[in-house]
Amino acid sequence: MSFPEPSPASRLQPESLRVDPDRTYAFKSSLKTTVVSIIDILGGWFFPSSHPPIDWNSQKKVAVLRLDHLGDVMMALPALQALENALPNAEVDFFIGPWAKDVLDIAGLRATPRIFPASWFTREGGKKGSVKELEGLLREGRYDAAVELRGDSRHLLAMYRAGIPTRVGLARTGLGFLLTHRATYRPGQHETQRNLDSLRQAGINPASPEEVPRLYPRKEDEQAQKEVRQKLGITRPVIALHAVCSAPSKRWPLSNWQGLIDRLPEEMDIVLIGTEGERPAIEEIQKGCRRKPFVTAGLLTLPALAAFLKDCRLLVGVDSGPAHIAAAVGTPVLSLYSGTNRVEQWGPRGPRVTVLQKKTACSPCELADCPIGNECMGLIQIEEVLKAVHGFLQTGIKS
Repeated sequence: MSFPEPSPASRLQPESLRVDPDRTYAFKSSLKTTVVSIIDILGGWFFPSSHPPIDWNSQKKVAVLRLDHLGDVMMALPALQALENALPNAEVDFFIGPWAKDVLDIAGLRATPRIFPASWFTREGGKKGSVKELEGLLREGRYDAAVELRGDSRHLLAMYRAGIPTRVGLARTGLGFLLTHRATYRPGQHETQRNLDSLRQAGINPASPEEVPRLYPRKEDEQAQKEVRQKLGITRPVIALHAVCSAPSKRWPLSNWQGLIDRLPEEMDIVLIGTEGERPAIEEIQKGCRRKPFVTAGLLTLPALAAFLKDCRLLVGVDSGPAHIAAAVGTPVLSLYSGTNRVEQWGPRGPRVTVLQKKTACSPCELADCPIGNECMGLIQIEEVLKAVHGFLQTGIKS
């Protein structure tokens, strides 16, 4: 896994990469948008456009779908909590990818996780499920209702073909006519708010919903992270760094991480976190540092990582799942945010979150790979990151 370094300006005009995040459909291609628009118009002729209000008291078994990435699942937790509170007697299943399988164990919720490795989101090897297989799981569940929080047409198709009577959700990639109760996509909302708004539009109105995801590591998770600390010899207060993520466009240059590590307070232990698959890139950072940071890549399960981050003084990281986890356990977060997405829509939420983002003419672009050398991340300077770090440490307070 390589780290992009800033490169000379490309002939490509940055303005041409920018997209409107509030567009009706999520597609960047005008051709796809046109085709799906036509399909939706035709579909609307054959499917009724209005349905009676949902009698939620009669819904005894409900499926909630959020099959995409870890951060997306984290931002769905407040909506899942609101649904559980509104339906205390219903059985709720939460369909998520294998990378998020342990979230519910420490989320303080009663929903049962249903693991499905959707092929359109799975990045690594192993089993990859199809739309037909998802349909089969939903059919076997005999659900009275299903709530889809992404707006993905593949999920809507599976819900419809599974014969679920009440189908609620957005339709960001089309086929909204397959929903019995389609939610309107409203611009300007954070994703946690949008998930809750989809429920409100379907008739579930939590009195005062929690809009910040929360995680509660267990005693066994605390013990597991303590054992890793002891094994590695981590004894002092920790600044955790998450430098690696799956989207190259969201990475800060390797040399910047090395320069940052060498200038962080000497009285702190510096720990690079990540998965086993991210270890090679993390060790590449470690090799170029004057002071050698600890590496926990692959040593912590997701619940143990949450417990580890809870005990850290600060997390400095890119736009990825660990930033959401740290915020959810109350740890201060300094997020180095690319121009790929809008912070107001996708940023981590928590009591002490600071985001450094340099918006450029191409922001937001929603690209996983940047064709112009990651200009937005290259503009974030080591000095301003250090200043923010010292600001966190001087307060000495962790909410």
